[in-house]
Amino acid sequence: MISDSHLRIKVRHAVCQYVEYFVKEFQLGQIKKEAYDDVLLFCAEILKAPFLEDYQEDINSIIMDILNDLKEDIYKGNTEELFYMGSYKGIGNIAFSLRILNDKGMKLTQFQTYFDDLIRDYYNSHIGLYYEKQTSPILYDTIYGLSGLLNYYLDDRKDQKCAIEGLMRYLISLTGKNESGIINYFIMELPPYAIKESESVPYLDFGMAHGILGPLIVMSKAKNQGFYADGIDEAIQILSNLYKDYTVQAENKILKFPVQLGVKEYEQKAAKRLSFNCGWCYGNGSIALGLMRSAQYCGSSDEYEYYKEALLNILSDPIEQQGLDEPIICHGYASVLMLQMSAYFQTNDIRFLDTLDKNVYVTLKCHEKYWEKTEYRKEFSMLEGANGVMLALLKTMGGKIASNRLLLLE
Repeated sequence: MISDSHLRIKVRHAVCQYVEYFVKEFQLGQIKKEAYDDVLLFCAEILKAPFLEDYQEDINSIIMDILNDLKEDIYKGNTEELFYMGSYKGIGNIAFSLRILNDKGMKLTQFQTYFDDLIRDYYNSHIGLYYEKQTSPILYDTIYGLSGLLNYYLDDRKDQKCAIEGLMRYLISLTGKNESGIINYFIMELPPYAIKESESVPYLDFGMAHGILGPLIVMSKAKNQGFYADGIDEAIQILSNLYKDYTVQAENKILKFPVQLGVKEYEQKAAKRLSFNCGWCYGNGSIALGLMRSAQYCGSSDEYEYYKEALLNILSDPIEQQGLDEPIICHGYASVLMLQMSAYFQTNDIRFLDTLDKNVYVTLKCHEKYWEKTEYRKEFSMLEGANGVMLALLKTMGGKIASNRLLLLE
């Protein structure tokens, strides 16, 4: 946790300032309905949070308003906007938020059952369609979402054995080879709007957000929990070996991973475009933590220790030199805070907190600079908005923030 008492006061001020703004925006009707799943998640996380006692009545009121609005839509059959396949948007986001609220004593069993059933029905009706889709940049978001959905089932719905094994089979199928003789995770086509000069195809994404890491983590986790599907061992080995084969060690012994690996680089085993920050989206920090988790699930203690030390090494560098220039979680300073806290809680290794105070200070400075930007304040998604920064700051104060599970960091 943050050790500097003055810094803790500054964090409290920043969080309270944002929550006050957030509550007023909702009360004034300034938050659009399509953001309600993000708003519900944020409210679920800050419900009963430390030093936010003065806002609890308003937070409760916002939660009830959103739930009543959802109930009305459900009764009227207006549920189209809920149908997003994934773990941190739409029905997945709402189901996850309801579990947080249930854990905090707000019993919403019927709501929970309804949204869990929605997820199951959507999975049953759509999973077959993904087998027919050629891998494209947009499909990587789906792959990450399906990985998050599998993670949700493994954490909270182990009774859904058919869905778990079905999701495993789909992620395994992507390690099979296509007509070009390379694995199906390779992106073979770019959409019409892509700038072909900046991206070549085929290529393979290695990131946490857009890549093969999410599938590797959740397949390893499923196997660890005793679930099985044909080809699971080979699939895990294929993805794990890709990281081993293309990892580059910089002069300062910092591990870097490919951002996008072209097919020529793949054949020559020589990565060129390497991770340029230490954050969540494409960052070498999130990749090192993800590989730690996978190694732990697979019982590979040597690999676990190797990636743990690699992550400590990555986080030891000054955060200002890590290629980050925004406060947000997706690819900004707040993601480093989430990484540090996740690594600390998983390992109890105090070394992960060595740079925490400094990193929180830098994150606050960046947040203060961005606070004047309307697009920052009015973006309510955890990944891109100021509320995600607040969740990261709360986590550094010891708050029980569960959203790292959605990021596949925990």
